[in-house]
Amino acid sequence: MKSLLDKLDKLSPREKMMLALMTIFVFSALMDRCVVSSIMSRLEKMDSAIEQSKDERDYALRLLSREKEAQVEYEKIGSAIVKAASPAEAITDMKAELYAAARKSGLVINAMDQREPRPKSFCDEYVVEITKFDAEMKDLMAFIYKIDSSPGMSKVVRLNITPGKTRNSVTGSMLLTKVMIVEG
Repeated sequence: MKSLLDKLDKLSPREKMMLALMTIFVFSALMDRCVVSSIMSRLEKMDSAIEQSKDERDYALRLLSREKEAQVEYEKIGSAIVKAASPAEAITDMKAELYAAARKSGLVINAMDQREPRPKSFCDEYVVEITKFDAEMKDLMAFIYKIDSSPGMSKVVRLNITPGKTRNSVTGSMLLTKVMIVEG
């Protein structure tokens, strides 16, 4: 250490100034690479998080400003959405509705299966598959009309038909869905 100090004392004033400037430059570069860049990256992350939060806030405020419109719209269509006490009751009600519509229209249901409900954001979509039915074409059309025009949001999603044994008869399968809200 003493020899280093002796060498520094022997330097000319110009060399001492250059050494001091180089030391300051190296120290500044190290500070920039180690400290300043990490602080800047954290600040950039914070700025992007702030921007994202602002966007989410603006979206939420837009939704809140339209709350009354949504409430009015819900009042219009709320009666179309059927409410059930439990998923089992919802499936039972849906099957009963299908059997009743089939009886009234003349469609013969040979086999019916239920599937798992599909959860949506505020309700559940219940799925029933009539795996085999027999009917006259006019009876099938009457059944589909009854399902589509029934209270609630029932619809035929998929329909597969093949010609039956007589001229106007058909056999096939269909997939039906109904949107319901489970209370509780």
